[in-house]
This record gives sequence, structure tokens and C-alpha cells, in this order.
Amino acid sequence: MPRNKFDEELALLLNSVRVMGVNLEETLDKVIKNLEDKDPKIAQAIMGGDDDFDNSEVDIERQCLELVLTQTPVASDWREIASCLKLVGDMERIADHCSDISQYTLRLAEKEAVPLPPNFMKMLQVMRKMVYDSITAISENDAELATQVIACDDEVDDYFTQMRQDLTALMQQYPQLVPQYVDYLMISKYVERIADHSTNIAQWVLFVVKNQLSS
Repeated sequence: MPRNKFDEELALLLNSVRVMGVNLEETLDKVIKNLEDKDPKIAQAIMGGDDDFDNSEVDIERQCLELVLTQTPVASDWREIASCLKLVGDMERIADHCSDISQYTLRLAEKEAVPLPPNFMKMLQVMRKMVYDSITAISENDAELATQVIACDDEVDDYFTQMRQDLTALMQQYPQLVPQYVDYLMISKYVERIADHSTNIAQWVLFVVKNQLSS
């Protein structure tokens, strides 16, 4: 494959990653909004759309392998291709967790409503910013933004630790509402995992741009 053709195929690969990222952002916004609205139809639609992300991951993996097999990449190409293989796995896992959260949203919709736990939406917004910024960092090869994403992971971890304590106290105070608070605890854990995957994505951006991974 001539080099210019290789560059064209690499550009198509990177565009596929960006499109998957945009779709993931849209899905995440629906998930967060529906945690307030608790619309069963929206929750089911999010869960049903998870297969699209699975298909995107498979398609991007295929593009990566075709690039490797048709021409020996130079070192910088290898970094981009290897990073694409890794980061789309993290993006697919974020999509899985969006589906997982929607399953719990569906459960909450069927139960007596309870107030959102303290700082719950703040934790969600920090996580959302991490996802958005990590995807922007991919598109723009922005090492500084990727570094900021990694730095935010501790903030989400701290929110999760506090959330666990707050929800435990609420369960003791309102034992009749334990099922709802357990659901919120599980959702909070998925939020923490999404933040972890965003951190992984940011680390792969650093690998592409600076040939290094954050410790």
C-alpha cells in the first residue's frame, strides 16, 4: 500500500474513533438526564443501543488490523494504531456502563421516589467532563488536556468514598428505602468506573503525543 494511501486509511481510522466518541457523549448525556427524569422508555433505548458501540469497536479493530497487515507502520503510526485498539476498548466499556446505569434507572423508576443523594449530580458532572475532555484530547492530540483528565480521577474517587458513606447513613436512617439507596450506590460505582476508563483514554493520548504513559 503506498504511503499516501496508508495515510488516508489512518485518517479514516481516527475519524471512526472520533465518531464513536461523539456518539458516546450523546449517550452519556441521555443517561445523566434520565437519572433525574427516570423515563423507562429512554432507559430501555439506551440499553438497546449498546450493540451499536459493540459493532463500532469491532469495526475499528478491523481497520487497525488491516493497517498493520497491509503496510509495516513506522513507530509513530504504531503508537496511534495501538492506542486506537486500546482506547476503543475503554470507550466500549463506558458504553457498557451507560447501559448498566440505565438498568438501575429502570429499577428506580419502578420504586418509590427518593431524593438524589448529596453531591450525586456533582460527581456525575465531574465524570462527564472527564469523558468529554478525554474524547476531545483524542481528536486534538492534546496532551495538556489529557493530563487534566488524569488529575480529575482522584476527585471522582473522593466523591465515591463520600457517596458510600452518605448512602450507608441514609440506609440506616430510612431502612424502608434501602433498595433505592443500594441502586444509587451501584450507579455511583459505575460512575467511578467510567472515570477510570476516561483516565485510561487520556493515558493513551499521552502515549501517542509524547510516547509516554502516565504512572
